[in-house]
Amino acid sequence: MKTGGIIALIFGVLNLIIGLAGLSTQYADQAGGKISFGIGAIVLGIYLLNRANKNIEEQKDKEKWNNEE
Repeated sequence: MKTGGIIALIFGVLNLIIGLAGLSTQYADQAGGKISFGIGAIVLGIYLLNRANKNIEEQKDKEKWNNEE
């Protein structure tokens, strides 16, 4: 999940930059889709990274709880 999150985050940032740069060209009508997709990919990447970190913390808590017995 962590790798997928990083890839989605990078892909989203690149699409957002391309979309913002495209606003000043003759293809401004297509820039809206790239901006929307970029924002969506960024949100997905952040969610996946957050979920991966929570899974690691849950695993550590579980191991800590199992070792106390």
